[in-house]
Amino acid sequence: MENKEKYKLSAVVKAVMYDEKQDKFLLLEMKDKGSYFVKNYGQWSFPGGKLDPEESLKEALGREIREELGEVGFEIVAPLNTVKASSANDQAVYIDYLVKYSGGKIILSKEHNGYTWEAAENIEKNAEYKSWMKKSIAKAVWHMNAEKYLEGWKRCQADFENYKKRQADSQKELVAFGNMNLILEILPVLDNFYASTGHVPESEKSSPWVTGIMHIQKQLEKVLEDNGVKEIVVKTGDDFDPSVMEAVSHEARNIKHETKENRVKKVLQKGYRIDERVIRAARVTVE
Repeated sequence: MENKEKYKLSAVVKAVMYDEKQDKFLLLEMKDKGSYFVKNYGQWSFPGGKLDPEESLKEALGREIREELGEVGFEIVAPLNTVKASSANDQAVYIDYLVKYSGGKIILSKEHNGYTWEAAENIEKNAEYKSWMKKSIAKAVWHMNAEKYLEGWKRCQADFENYKKRQADSQKELVAFGNMNLILEILPVLDNFYASTGHVPESEKSSPWVTGIMHIQKQLEKVLEDNGVKEIVVKTGDDFDPSVMEAVSHEARNIKHETKENRVKKVLQKGYRIDERVIRAARVTVE
């Protein structure tokens, strides 16, 4: 019973700190060479220390990092390893966290003689570094590789989604322009309907014959609409826009510089587009 009461269980948090720019891990050299830790676990350790009762694990780790390294930049990423270890006076649960170093001058506490940045492969090969440290480093490397694979998978998924979107857009464009020749052949027919129905006397507009012709005209307009064809709306008095209009009057052909002073005098033939692509410019006279 006395032996059981002599041991106290405490929690110790350690930072397996990684610098992505160097691709190396931070190791601290312990000053007290005669301590139980150095004799049993080696002279090299990670930043960290005991958890106070009122602290969370991450709060304790952040405090220990600042106490032992100064005001460096860091990000606590994820827990890596949990090990129960004993000393002459107590038992402790060691919890290692992967921490990413983001810069700042390292100012060591009095507990340490110095520090070094080491690559994972050097830590694995060097007998000076103990097995517990090598296991934590190996788990950190595994975690970072898994993170990279996940990011790579996310990028591949995003690329695939973009590819599907491009394919869908291409398919839509193929459908829209696949019947271009047929559409261009329908437009003159529709022009003839407009020419015919535009001159019907008011007294005849309600006749069955005219009503039938107007119905056919609307059917043609619906076919074009269903295939993404839209009229380019041009009205008398609009500014002349060479991107969607074709000037066919004698005056327009002699104008060297079309400006906003050039106005549409009359619309001779309707223009059409599919999305932003003009398939037939509106034919107009300009004054």
